[in-house]
Amino acid sequence: MLNYHAINNPELTQWSFTETKFNPLAQGKCESVMSLGNGYMGLRSATEEAYIGGTRNLFVNGTFNRFDDLEVTELPNAADVTQVELLIDGQRFSLETGSVTDYERTLNLRDAELTRSFVWRSDQGKRIRFEFKRFVSMHDLHLIGMKVQLTPLDEGITLRLASGINAQMSNSGSQHFHEGEKRIFDKKYLQLIQTTTESKVDFVMNALHSFWIDGVSAEIKPQMEIERRKMEMAYSLDLQAGQTLKMQKLIQVHTSRDADVEGAGELEKLRAHSLQALKKAEEAGYDQLFEQHRQAWASIWEKYHFEIESEDSFDLLALRFAIYHLMVMTPVHDRRMGIGAKGLSGEGYKGHSFWDTEIFILPFFIYSEPKVARTLLEYRYLGLEGARRKARENGFKGAMYPWEVAWPSDGEVTPVWGAVDIVTGKQTKIWSGFIEQHITSDIAYAVWHYYQSSGDQQFMDECGYEMIFDTATFWASRLEWDEEGSRYVINEVIGPDEYKEHVDNNAFTNYMAHFNLQLALEYYNELKTRNPELLSRLESSLNLDQASREWQEKADALYLPKPDERGIIAQDDTYLQKQIIDLAPYKSQTKVGTLFQDYSLDQVNEMQISKQADILMLFYLLENRFAPELKRANYDYYEPKTLHDSSLSFSTHSILASDFDDKKLAYQLFRRATEIDLGPHEHSSDAGIHSASLGGIWQCVVMGFAGVRMLNGELHLHPKMPDTWKRLSFPLYWKGSKLKISITEDQVEIKTDQDAEIELVIYGKKTAFTGQLQFEMIHI
Repeated sequence: MLNYHAINNPELTQWSFTETKFNPLAQGKCESVMSLGNGYMGLRSATEEAYIGGTRNLFVNGTFNRFDDLEVTELPNAADVTQVELLIDGQRFSLETGSVTDYERTLNLRDAELTRSFVWRSDQGKRIRFEFKRFVSMHDLHLIGMKVQLTPLDEGITLRLASGINAQMSNSGSQHFHEGEKRIFDKKYLQLIQTTTESKVDFVMNALHSFWIDGVSAEIKPQMEIERRKMEMAYSLDLQAGQTLKMQKLIQVHTSRDADVEGAGELEKLRAHSLQALKKAEEAGYDQLFEQHRQAWASIWEKYHFEIESEDSFDLLALRFAIYHLMVMTPVHDRRMGIGAKGLSGEGYKGHSFWDTEIFILPFFIYSEPKVARTLLEYRYLGLEGARRKARENGFKGAMYPWEVAWPSDGEVTPVWGAVDIVTGKQTKIWSGFIEQHITSDIAYAVWHYYQSSGDQQFMDECGYEMIFDTATFWASRLEWDEEGSRYVINEVIGPDEYKEHVDNNAFTNYMAHFNLQLALEYYNELKTRNPELLSRLESSLNLDQASREWQEKADALYLPKPDERGIIAQDDTYLQKQIIDLAPYKSQTKVGTLFQDYSLDQVNEMQISKQADILMLFYLLENRFAPELKRANYDYYEPKTLHDSSLSFSTHSILASDFDDKKLAYQLFRRATEIDLGPHEHSSDAGIHSASLGGIWQCVVMGFAGVRMLNGELHLHPKMPDTWKRLSFPLYWKGSKLKISITEDQVEIKTDQDAEIELVIYGKKTAFTGQLQFEMIHI
């Protein structure tokens, strides 16, 4: 059970949430939502003591490995450093024995610290107070710090504490590492060296333990143990009633892909560097290291400072939760790495990046920290090699981006087989990697979105134009000629609604492909006059003269589905002819995917049921191409048929509800988005947090309630705050200028510290200002 009120620390109100009762049958929830990280690595928050059903994960971004030829590449689960085995009077400590009072496990978002405390009474009646603390440093990306403290309250105990580095780990059974080398230096420093089996990435992990009794440093002679894929130090001692033992454990994690370590590719240099880094951390000590980490997070929260005055304090907590996880999952340190669909919090989706990044997460960085947005797009630029290979393998030209991507040059890494078919009992084939192709234009859209909002011409010259041109070339080669209709069509695809496979002319796919083609033509013609030298350079490698003629021909004749007499645009050629069933039982489900307990995917494919926003996503991304009444008619038609079985869905529907001036519905959908991870469902996050949904939560607030949009290269603002909110303020970057936008019930204020004049469109009216601007809210 999670409590969202600061129980013992009022200053952490709206900054923390607490598990108040440990449930061994639902460990995944807190392991994921309370996970720690810094973009370089992510640490799942399993308890120190081990339980059946717990999942211990430590992932280092970008270290993908393929277990064998029949599996796909994934982030390998590195050795565990967090388990601590405690034997008290010869009995293994466990919360499943004895009794527990005052139990609290809290994630402090402000300081990015995990704490756990309780009083445990053994079967023999002895009471012991336990306190655990843990952080993954944002100051030193390679550092993990842990603290264990225990005090016998009534009578003395005999304690044995064992802790070390345990490489007997796997990814759901797949072992990604060779045995490796293990060594203990000076009876104190543990070092494990392992190499991934296929990608040959070296991992070097070092750890040490330090002890204090009643605040006095204690030298406790360890029993050193090394066995297969594991080494640990065991410490035994007697504690009297009232005595407090404190153990601090520091860990350094390095790999041969570290961009910040000189000579990281040379194992001997890397292992020496890592051990020296651990000794340097030891000199600083846990408290100083944590303070450096806390200050790093203080700078982050100052940069992304939001204020929400709401009748429900959960709203601001939920937004901070989203920003926290966006920080711990995003590899701002290395452009060779992307964001996994579960971040770094679990094995779900194997650490792969999807369109989630470009459509749901990237806008947060575009408007909050553009340099990070650029890094994420450079990751896609580095992926052109894999995208071009996928196009060739499928008989197309240009760049066909993978549906799932790992290391940027890997190409397509989507698994082929998925869940069970309820009718046949066989595994269902995952067709997304073959025919869910809209991601190619989604990435082109993201490049355009970033450029229009940031004005980063250097990125376009070095990366952006090439990405847009080669994705357009893919679409030109992908289109098929329909002789009967005298038009180009896109057959045999999956749109954003993955409950509809092998469809023809998915409206989202067609319109976004058309956007991609037109965008390439626009920039091609622009470069002819503005930068012919750059165009000539790109022409030599991309054959742009011939390609541009094909873009024009195909764009002019591409079929774009139009509304019927009711104003409804068909999601695909056959959607509107499919069977309609009562979805009420599934709309109220407490677990995603209950539909498939009654129907197979093939059966669902023949029903008017959508997994998530599909054509409605089109109305959000290309909103000025569609009239408001058309968007509303389609919203009213498709929303009842949408199960929101994807975490990507609620935020889009919330933003559109804001556009329709339905503030009550917009807020309800926002809350449902926030509850995907933070809600009461015990198993919603077992495989990891939902990274796209977290970006969507930010979009609900900024794009929905504040009404921020980029349209035709202009910044628009059309605030429609929920009735339960009194104030909203947030930072926003626009073309190099940082704005602070504050919205109350009656007034909007915009400030900038830049001298340049800021132009924007407020409630549809163009205006410009320098320094500060105030205007009255328009109430609906």
